[in-house]
Amino acid sequence: MEEERLYDYARGINAPYWIQEVKTQKGKRIWYFATPMQLSFFVVFALVLILMLTVLNSILLPLNKLTHSISLYLYWYIPYKLAKFYTEYEPQGKKMHVFLWDYICYLIDFRLNRKAIYHEDRMKMMDEEEIVFEKTDL
Repeated sequence: MEEERLYDYARGINAPYWIQEVKTQKGKRIWYFATPMQLSFFVVFALVLILMLTVLNSILLPLNKLTHSISLYLYWYIPYKLAKFYTEYEPQGKKMHVFLWDYICYLIDFRLNRKAIYHEDRMKMMDEEEIVFEKTDL
């Protein structure tokens, strides 16, 4: 009897989308990357750039008046480095967004919530009484 082969599709499903060239609908090449780039790189780059143009604009505008070119360089450099860091670094073997979500849940559940855990429930700690252990000889 032949043994049925089982395939693990998790690697294929979890694989990121890669972009190597950008084409029009007619097939004309607009842009070509020497090495393929992950789609998440472009998403993070765009989100950070939009954040910088809207929220951090008040900080970078006076900097632009003082130096004329450093803030324009920062508008490219900061989103590029953050997007590269997001796509290349996998803390604890997890994708960056999963790690950040886990870390935020950890901060909320364990750092900000100071209640004691007792049988999977949160209980108020009794700080009113001081516990004193008596010394005994065995």
